[in-house]
Amino acid sequence: MADKEIFKDRERSLEEEYFRKEDAKLLQKLRERDRLEAIAKALAEKLQADDPALLRRVMDLGATAETGSAFLLAPLVQVAWAEGTVTDAERDEVLRIAEERGIEAGSPAHAQLGAWLRTRPPDALFDAALAALKVGLSVLSPEERAERVKRIADGCREVAKASGGLSRLLGLGSGISSDEESVLETITATLRAPNAR
Repeated sequence: MADKEIFKDRERSLEEEYFRKEDAKLLQKLRERDRLEAIAKALAEKLQADDPALLRRVMDLGATAETGSAFLLAPLVQVAWAEGTVTDAERDEVLRIAEERGIEAGSPAHAQLGAWLRTRPPDALFDAALAALKVGLSVLSPEERAERVKRIADGCREVAKASGGLSRLLGLGSGISSDEESVLETITATLRAPNAR
């Protein structure tokens, strides 16, 4: 009987060590401000360890090793589609931010973003992307997490401001529509909410 308990304790210890290592890999990539491709790979490894069902969901939505970094920018695409269409200015802003964050023009991830900006992805893609981002953010300290959520929200806000509208041109407002503001609030609230583990 005591032998069974020893083996269970050993198994539990090995499992906990494995999860700590996956968390550490992702944390290192996030702290290095590595290219999104490296972060996406580390996040996929963490999902494989912690939440294989979510990883399967992400893969079923078409994410691959080559396009995983685009998946991390899905909130930008979601904001671009908030009013039902994507303007050229919004499209350009999403792609500018993507390139700034290491997604090279001509890469599979860049092409994936372009496809999503031409044809609206299903809500399931946006939901899965936010769930995956939450898992990634969960390894950060509260301060680092808040900074990353702010960075994501700032990127989304830049996309929302891209078209601007007449009110922005006249200096009467931010140029962010109520639909865009609603999507921004949902994304931010979802990412700030604690993970249920």
